[in-house]
Amino acid sequence: MPSERMYLETERLEAFYDAVIAIIVTILVLELPQPKTASLAAIWALRTSYFAYILSFLVCANLWQYHHGIYNHVKRIDSHIIWLNILLLFVVSLIPYLTTFIATNPNSLVSQALYGLDYICVDIILFITAKGLLKSNPENKDYLKEALNIKDSLIIPFAIFLLGFIIAFLGYPIAISFCCLFTILLAIKYSLSH
Repeated sequence: MPSERMYLETERLEAFYDAVIAIIVTILVLELPQPKTASLAAIWALRTSYFAYILSFLVCANLWQYHHGIYNHVKRIDSHIIWLNILLLFVVSLIPYLTTFIATNPNSLVSQALYGLDYICVDIILFITAKGLLKSNPENKDYLKEALNIKDSLIIPFAIFLLGFIIAFLGYPIAISFCCLFTILLAIKYSLSH
């Protein structure tokens, strides 16, 4: 006789997710280089590092807010969802490394593509997780669908990133970072309006 799928509550997963995001954000700020002198010119010389930091901080904040919003409607999870979240955190944990990479090489196609690819992987993992959460929480399906907002939160950003990659390969690599910023600003606008 096949065993029934074992479901778990979400509190420990949420706490683990919160802790990892907090550590990533802390590492991001610790990786910011110090200006060589205490002058506006020295600060301005680090503008790409500050831009990369702000962008990555907003990515982390958006992921945390999205995760928090979803798990308010999730009653149970299974080991499949747990491992998808662990995979998500693995991909997100690369953000500090990739932030430094794009800060020091802002016009490099390789650095920008790796940064964008990380974000695309996050999007794909979130999409698969969304499908799994809907399946394991049928009693909350309507509320969960609204919280997941798959079209606006996952499909549209994915399309914007593909556009960024096309523009990057046409000779403007920094387009990937700007597409990332655009998707984050859209997400913030959406979350503030709901």
